[in-house]
Amino acid sequence: MLGSVCLIGMLSGCTDQTNADQTNEINELKKQIEQISSEKDAFVNTLEEEKKALELDLNQQVNNDYSMIVAKDIEKYPQTLYKTTTLDMDGDGEEEVIELHVNAGKTENGVFAWDDGQTWLLVVKDGEKTYPLFDDFVQLGSIDFSIARFDGKLGIVMIMRSHSDRIVQKFTYDKKENGYQKETFYKKENTNDQYNEPASYAFFDDAYKLMDMAFTTKMLPVLEASENTLQGNEERRVIIEPILEGAYNAERLLEMAAELNRELNVSLDSTINMLNQLINKPPTADQMNQLQSIHDVFKDIETEDIIMKEENRIHPEIREKFQRLDFIQ
Repeated sequence: MLGSVCLIGMLSGCTDQTNADQTNEINELKKQIEQISSEKDAFVNTLEEEKKALELDLNQQVNNDYSMIVAKDIEKYPQTLYKTTTLDMDGDGEEEVIELHVNAGKTENGVFAWDDGQTWLLVVKDGEKTYPLFDDFVQLGSIDFSIARFDGKLGIVMIMRSHSDRIVQKFTYDKKENGYQKETFYKKENTNDQYNEPASYAFFDDAYKLMDMAFTTKMLPVLEASENTLQGNEERRVIIEPILEGAYNAERLLEMAAELNRELNVSLDSTINMLNQLINKPPTADQMNQLQSIHDVFKDIETEDIIMKEENRIHPEIREKFQRLDFIQ
């Protein structure tokens, strides 16, 4: 009996020790799991912080690209004056002259003879002072500019295309520094969308002016041309190319306006494709009807509010007309 009692006591002690060991192992496993979970959370937080820091750095690279452009003499201007306008940019009551020059010639019918790359010069002329906002060679691309108002202050908005890259810069006059401050606020390669409504409105307004000129004044000779003129390759090319060039220039601005502001998404792709076809062969009756429809729409547009800026959208009447022309899908 005594031996049985001792044996039971020994087994009971072993069972208690086994349970204690299992409990310790379970507690140790819980601690390891908690440690792994804590390390995972810390790792995730570190990744999030690094991501935010990278995004902030990219934004700063775009938004804080400032430099001051002062007046200097221009020794040599490129071959052709591409675009010009006059505005009082510095608020002194007198208008400055803004000129964009390009080192490219024109054909007999006024169309630019583009090469793989050109030298571009964008300047502001203020009396005897000249401010070179851009002066460089652009490979497989172009320069264009528009005027926008930023917080009530006039600014020049320049777009540079080179290959597939796009950069938009703003130039505003600084009275204290007596120069133009440059700010880069859009680069296509950035991971973050950089929207700017004033610049998009400026690009869209300029694009509309180019469309209006191309599809009214420049298109009229085609609509009034004789059958012999439309059948002749050279005669047809001479009257089609000015329309095509205007449409191309407008399309570049429309693309940039849409990238800066999705509400202004208008495309001339279908019309440009048709114009390219007309360069190569005489128009069909259906194509002539399409040209007439485009001409009639632009001739009838009278509203000055092409864009309703307070609502950030194209005027409904204009939008409806553009949809009929397949300018808006």
